[in-house]
Amino acid sequence: MWRCSAIRILAATAALEALPGAGLAQSTVGHWVSISPEGGNVRALAVDPRTPSTIYAGGETGVFKSVDGGASWAFSGVGGSTVAALAIDPTQTSTLYAGTGGGPGVSKSTDGGTTWAPSSTGLTDNVVSSVAVDPRTSGTVYAATVSGVFKSTDGAASWSSMSNGLGAQPVNALAVDPRSPSTIYAGTQSAGVFRSTDGAATWTAASNGLTPTLIHSLAIDPTTSATIYAGTSAGLFKSTDGASSWSSVGGQAANFYALAIDPVTPSIVYGGTGGQVLKSVNGVGRWERAMTGLPPQIVWALAIDPVTPSNLYVGTATGIFKSTDAGVSGAASNSGFTPLTAYALAVDPAAPSTIYVGGETGIFKSVDGGKSWTLATNTLPNVRVWSLVVVPGSSAILAGTDSGGYLSTDGGVTWRQGAPQNPNPYAYAIDPRSPSTVYAVGGIGPSRAEGLGAIAYSADGGLTWPYYFVGDTGTFPPVFNAAVVNPPSSLSPLIIGTDKGIWWTSVGLHGGLHLVASGQLVGRRLVSVAEDPVSRSIVYAGTAGSGLFKSTDGGMTFGTQVTNGLTATGIFTLLFGPDSPSTFYAGTNNGVFASADAGASWAPMNVGLTKPRVNALAQAPGPGGALYAATNGAGVFLFSHDLGPCVPSDTVLCLSTRFQVTAEWRKTDGSSGSGTAVPLTSDTGYFWFFDPTNVEVITKVLSGCAIDNHYWVFGAGLTNVGVTLTYTDTAAGVQKAYPNPVGSAFSPIQDTSAFTTCP
Repeated sequence: MWRCSAIRILAATAALEALPGAGLAQSTVGHWVSISPEGGNVRALAVDPRTPSTIYAGGETGVFKSVDGGASWAFSGVGGSTVAALAIDPTQTSTLYAGTGGGPGVSKSTDGGTTWAPSSTGLTDNVVSSVAVDPRTSGTVYAATVSGVFKSTDGAASWSSMSNGLGAQPVNALAVDPRSPSTIYAGTQSAGVFRSTDGAATWTAASNGLTPTLIHSLAIDPTTSATIYAGTSAGLFKSTDGASSWSSVGGQAANFYALAIDPVTPSIVYGGTGGQVLKSVNGVGRWERAMTGLPPQIVWALAIDPVTPSNLYVGTATGIFKSTDAGVSGAASNSGFTPLTAYALAVDPAAPSTIYVGGETGIFKSVDGGKSWTLATNTLPNVRVWSLVVVPGSSAILAGTDSGGYLSTDGGVTWRQGAPQNPNPYAYAIDPRSPSTVYAVGGIGPSRAEGLGAIAYSADGGLTWPYYFVGDTGTFPPVFNAAVVNPPSSLSPLIIGTDKGIWWTSVGLHGGLHLVASGQLVGRRLVSVAEDPVSRSIVYAGTAGSGLFKSTDGGMTFGTQVTNGLTATGIFTLLFGPDSPSTFYAGTNNGVFASADAGASWAPMNVGLTKPRVNALAQAPGPGGALYAATNGAGVFLFSHDLGPCVPSDTVLCLSTRFQVTAEWRKTDGSSGSGTAVPLTSDTGYFWFFDPTNVEVITKVLSGCAIDNHYWVFGAGLTNVGVTLTYTDTAAGVQKAYPNPVGSAFSPIQDTSAFTTCP
């Protein structure tokens, strides 16, 4: 390092404009903010018996927890699996079990849901519909699965099959007698109710008088355990003799998916059906509708506050509702409950604050950039939405579902099927030269996992689809997942990502499309495709588990795997910035990655992203257009550049109010550290590294907004220590770094186009 006084360096800055600029690197900085629609499918509820303000909710993406009686929720764990059952150990209420519909089978937490661990050793089936804990013997747990009942006596560390007399048949519900815990009841999928009196060692049929064979739910009277209720596919049945005989009660023939008994007044019973909550105050002699304000929908779960039984929690297909007056009325209680599994995003190019998100529970719409949402599929059946697009220059919104394509021309108020009718569109591709030309690619078959690839074509922006192709005679392509339209010079109108590699199309002999496989990626599952908007012969293909690949010949061959900083293997969505073609984003199994050089190098941008898997990305048009991410279980996020005001510190200069400047030094011996910041004026400061009297680098940031609509950056130094000066515009979330190598004299900085973030 070389010594120089601060006065001499200040004088030197007057000559900076005559000096060459140093090299720079640019990246977008900021953090993700959840803007997701609140609510989602709730399959299980559990109230802590000792701390009733603590409630757990299980749904399609794991467990959420509330510590304030449902006023707010936060994700707890068991991500990636549908949680269909929850049970709290009544003797150790910080211990709870979650039964999943796939994934680990059973997961366990011993710290009130802070951490979870799979607990399924010996459990031969991972579809668990009910979990029950022995009320007297902590560690004795029962699990109902699609292949019978399993039991653990060591707190779910290990499991044993306990289906003697029951058989390997699906069991939907379990109930343990609170007064005699060795007595257990099992409600099955197709054989009624079974009873065990020896802790599940043996079972006998207990369905006398129980005409329906499909049992959804079971509940035992807490004060008179011989009284049992069974929710069936044809209404509610009641036994008063320990399941020796049953009779239909209440006169309601609906599916009873959930039951709850008031612990203080057991004659009060609640039932959750396919469209409402029912309540009886006389032991189900007569039902009345409860929960005024609850929209008609499936009620999957019910739970009662054991201390204040007037507090009733209801888990539905669209979220959590709470009643504080014993079911007379109710209101949504979904703040922070954002388990939406979102597969598709679309921004209206004519109204950039209008966003659509599609997923497991239909389509939601926001007209204020995600601040508020409405369900936009009230006129649609309950469909899973895989793809969405707003056709530029048109009022058409296209949605691809498992039931074919749907079209709305009134902003999602109403929808009609046939956009197209076939195939089920898993992706749409719009010709950038002619936006009225739209392709729908997908599959013909019962589901995305089964079927053949097919293409539909529209020449009027998706209003009509006169052409539909499955390939020439003898061609049976795999399901299509993604597509991009090629330039006119290409041999192929479309490049298609399929379940078995990349395919491209050419004009067929039968008036259709001839489908040809591209060899390098044959056998890999391709789920995303993107074309460089500047160099359209460059095409990227993202796989479901093998990373990102690049083609330089228009998608004919893919010989290069992209790895420079892109550490994820599942590349589910690709997006070039609509107004900055060199900006390239990838939504992956490990969050979002960004490239500022059209894919040459990548960096993660995941601060604030609570779910790692990103299924879709969309960006609003215009400079600095909002960037949105759709996640697998936490809904929608917005990338925010607002870092708050610059806060000066020992290592941070705040210049021109909004610019945060830091200096990192490096020596030839490999040691490194942060420079100490000293402000001089509102726009100028310097850094020292090893001695307060030894000024190493001085810098200033000036506003040139009135001159050339840029902020200017200048810097000078008298040192041969390696230095990187980093400047962050905290108002716009844009960052630039100027490195100077170890052992070289400091190269002055003169950058009069540093930040295009005025004002």
